[in-house]
This record gives sequence, structure tokens and C-alpha cells, in this order.
Amino acid sequence: MNCSACSSRLSAHRDGELSRADALLVAGHLAACASCSALNARLERVDAVLESLSFLEPGPEFTASVMAKIADMPVPAAKRVSMWWMGGYTAAAWAAFATLTATHVINPQGFVAEAGVFAGKAGFAMETLYKIGAHFHLVDVAAAAVAIEIAMLAVGATVGRKYLPRLGSALLGAQS
Repeated sequence: MNCSACSSRLSAHRDGELSRADALLVAGHLAACASCSALNARLERVDAVLESLSFLEPGPEFTASVMAKIADMPVPAAKRVSMWWMGGYTAAAWAAFATLTATHVINPQGFVAEAGVFAGKAGFAMETLYKIGAHFHLVDVAAAAVAIEIAMLAVGATVGRKYLPRLGSALLGAQS
């Protein structure tokens, strides 16, 4: 066993979590290797110090005291998000689009044509996949999967309606 393998197993060896064969290998390496046995001794000292520490238990009124101090703190003002930049961004985006179109850098008609070709290919691929699925009787499985997906979306929407308003308030720093 080499030093890196031994040092990675020291914690498990000290906790008695190694198999008998691995424990014997680690013990043999510790007997033969001065640096690993020194590391093991340092770990033993750390464990002894940690075990000698006493735990501090907070008083029975600790939580109430902290919560009262939090309640006394000033409520942060909600930051208003200014939306004036949205109109400027939209105008700049349309101006850039018009400029790029006028200078023939982009070709929106070509993009629409390519999108149409892609939609046609996607439709053909979906039809082919449907025929393959029908051949292997996968339509019933797909219908069940769609039903499960719709049910999960409904659950997500219900949960979202309940918890998302609270999440928005929490993120903006408002108290409910």
C-alpha cells in the first residue's frame, strides 16, 4: 500500500469501517511508514481535542430573543424596478434589426424560409416517429406519458400559484 492510499483510508480505519483485509494493509503500512504514522498521530490528537470540547446549549429564551431583535430591525425598503430602459432597449433592438436588414447583413426572408423548411422536416420526422411508434404499439405508452406530463404540469401550476408569490416577496426583501 502506498502513502496516498493509506492516508485516504485513515479516517475509515480509525472508525473501524474498513474490511479486515484493508485494515491489515493500513495497519502494516502505519507500522512501516513514519510519515503516515505521524499523520495518524496528528489525527488522534485532533480527535482527542474535539472529544474534549463541551457543547454550548443556548438558553431556553434564545430563539425568542433573536426573533424579537429581528422584529425590531427596520424593514428594508422594497426596491422599485424602473422599466424605462425596456422601451429604450426595444427601440434599440428594432433599430439594429432595421439597420442589419437594410445593409443585407441579415436576411429575414431567408430566415423565415429556413424556419419553414425546418418545420417541414420536423413534421415529417414526427410523422415517421408516429408510424414507428404505432408499429411497435407505443401510442398507448406515449398517451400515458402525456397524461402524466399534464398531471405534473397541473401540480406544478398549483404549487407555483401558492408558493411563487411568497418567493417573490422573499427575494425582494418584503415581509408578508
